[in-house]
Amino acid sequence: MPIVSIKSSSKQFEVEEKSIIFDALDNQGETLPHGCLSGSCGACKVEVTKGAENLKPPSEIEKNTIEAIKQNYERMHGKNSTDQKTIRLSCRARVLGDVEIDELK
Repeated sequence: MPIVSIKSSSKQFEVEEKSIIFDALDNQGETLPHGCLSGSCGACKVEVTKGAENLKPPSEIEKNTIEAIKQNYERMHGKNSTDQKTIRLSCRARVLGDVEIDELK
């Protein structure tokens, strides 16, 4: 089974393949920041620091929300500040293999 790691806390969670990150961790007592849990608000944004290729590609809803998050982030942190970051929504991202996530800083 895949492992989801949280970089800042060094916690690791074994999860079912194709599970949604937020749900899989919440079921194990680890509640990530969240809002609507439907992929629209962006409160559950995370940076994938390792294993981005081990997530199912984002849906259109997730893509649209991520684009809005990137635009806002770049307004605050400078143009191209998201170029080296893989941003996903924990309430929408499905795990296919090992991944490491962290708070988007």
